[in-house]
Amino acid sequence: MNKTNNKVLIFSDNHGDILPMNQIIEAEWPFDVLIHCGDAQCSLELVLKHRAELRPLAVSGNCDFRSAFPEERTSQVGDHTILIVHGHHHYVNDDTDFLSAAGIRNHADIICFGHTHVPLIRKEKGVLLINPGSLTRSRRYDRKGTYAVLHTGGQEDEKVILKLTNGEIIDG
Repeated sequence: MNKTNNKVLIFSDNHGDILPMNQIIEAEWPFDVLIHCGDAQCSLELVLKHRAELRPLAVSGNCDFRSAFPEERTSQVGDHTILIVHGHHHYVNDDTDFLSAAGIRNHADIICFGHTHVPLIRKEKGVLLINPGSLTRSRRYDRKGTYAVLHTGGQEDEKVILKLTNGEIIDG
């Protein structure tokens, strides 16, 4: 079986602060895909002006008023189908049942979401759930910002690394 390897950078909930995004993009370069799970509250095109070849897979969150991004999107990344949502419509503050059900409905094997400002990496009902936390307003790790890096190598070979915005690895 031919496996496609990808490095995917996953952000959420920066709430208008673009400095950490720019720093992390430069520190993590090169990568194949950038996912933003909503509440950017800024123009991602401004953030990516030095990396014009990147087309972010982004969704709008509950604070992204007048955003051009959809509230939900499904994208193929290598051998994986990834559902990207912010999570506020999936009641993620309570549990991940609605989120997992949405992933199954969309034939996704990975779901990226935000909203809670709390990082989460967990397999549930055969679906890998990834919440990178918040780049600027984390509710964990002494309020230091967090993000995730997904390395894919086929259906069974994904690895998720959770990092603080200073690059320190928390999990993975």
